[in-house]
Amino acid sequence: MALLWFCRYEEALGILEKDYPNGKKAVAYIKAIDPRKFFRYALVLPRYGRVTSNAVECMNAAFLKLREYAARRLLFEVWIYVMRSFYERRTTTEGSIDLLTEYAKGRLSEFERKYGRYVTYNADDDNALVQTNGGVDQWIVRRHPRLSCSCYEPQEMQWPCIHVMSWCKGKGEDYLPYVDRIYFQKSLLACYSQAIPPVTEQDLVIHITCRAPEAAVRRGRARTVRIPNGGGSSRRHREYMYPV
Repeated sequence: MALLWFCRYEEALGILEKDYPNGKKAVAYIKAIDPRKFFRYALVLPRYGRVTSNAVECMNAAFLKLREYAARRLLFEVWIYVMRSFYERRTTTEGSIDLLTEYAKGRLSEFERKYGRYVTYNADDDNALVQTNGGVDQWIVRRHPRLSCSCYEPQEMQWPCIHVMSWCKGKGEDYLPYVDRIYFQKSLLACYSQAIPPVTEQDLVIHITCRAPEAAVRRGRARTVRIPNGGGSSRRHREYMYPV
């Protein structure tokens, strides 16, 4: 996994600096951060006694039967696995007649079955208040400067949440323009149309500039932090501190 951690690091920074607005400032900001802290941006606590993520867990599970191979055979088997996955997903996408991917279609179809429970009050063309039928819960939907909802799902997932769908229904609009292009079959096909060349010995010679993260859990019991909740009482939260 150390190879996967830093082999594309410099390449990614080069793309960021060259192709994105304010890329040079972003690269300077990233390089100023201690690389050992990168892995903690989303996962604060250790899982299974190790600092890991869902992506690493999936890769470890996929390559579970390959761990006993020697390094060169391991890389070859990983290449075969990736090529097979690309082929299967590409052929599945090419044979599909749907506009959206299976994942997006399933999730948005679930929203379509439920958005009738909500009532929309339009303030104007770009702002609305969405409530449950009883009026107990409410959310604010905005279209400018970008689509957003107070539930934060459109901002995070780049697709319309159930409240945006209710708002579109009230205005007689189609919600499809608010679905990001990454969820369309065309984008998925473009992703898996790439060729994956085999790993050569020359590819293994790299200049390490960003090493794998290092972390260690402090000995003893976890520290308890009291977080005020606005009332007279407080709730407890256990936090493992890392000496990095």
